[in-house]
Amino acid sequence: NALFKMIGAEIVASEQARYRMVDDNLPGLPNFTLEEYARIHIGGKVVEMYYFGAAHTDGDVVVYFPEYRTLAAGDMFTYGDATPQLIDYRGGGNATAWTKTLDGVLQLGFETVIPGHGEITTKAEMQNFRESTVRLRTRVREMSRQGNSREEIAAMLRDEYHWQDLMMDMGLDGILAEMR
Repeated sequence: NALFKMIGAEIVASEQARYRMVDDNLPGLPNFTLEEYARIHIGGKVVEMYYFGAAHTDGDVVVYFPEYRTLAAGDMFTYGDATPQLIDYRGGGNATAWTKTLDGVLQLGFETVIPGHGEITTKAEMQNFRESTVRLRTRVREMSRQGNSREEIAAMLRDEYHWQDLMMDMGLDGILAEMR
């Protein structure tokens, strides 16, 4: 954000994202924030921004272009095995809330999704991602309740959900605590 701001860009974020940035003393604070919804007009086109709740972080906003039936989802949605769910617990991310947040997003009238990582794809793939997030939570909860070790759960996340070191560093302890 700070680099974009330096070249004159207006920064838009959720109120929650701005609060977190202030608390963490991060540069590039947004010029404009929204609590749930905002609509702007750019070049004769309508752009809608929505905050549905926590997902990857607790500040995720999606941008919807109704005329094009296209959604820019940011890291709330990633597409492809190389970019699985990254739950940023330090940033307020939450695996349980993530599916509720996606439920809200999926009510919008888009067909095309621009993910935070991966190729442009479809609404159906976002629905698949939501279902994968439910399965991930269920597997971790079941394994935890069955007494599996942290290492066994980590191995499952690597094998079945393609979690890499970054996902492990940012999300393993958080999801173990959340799913207990």
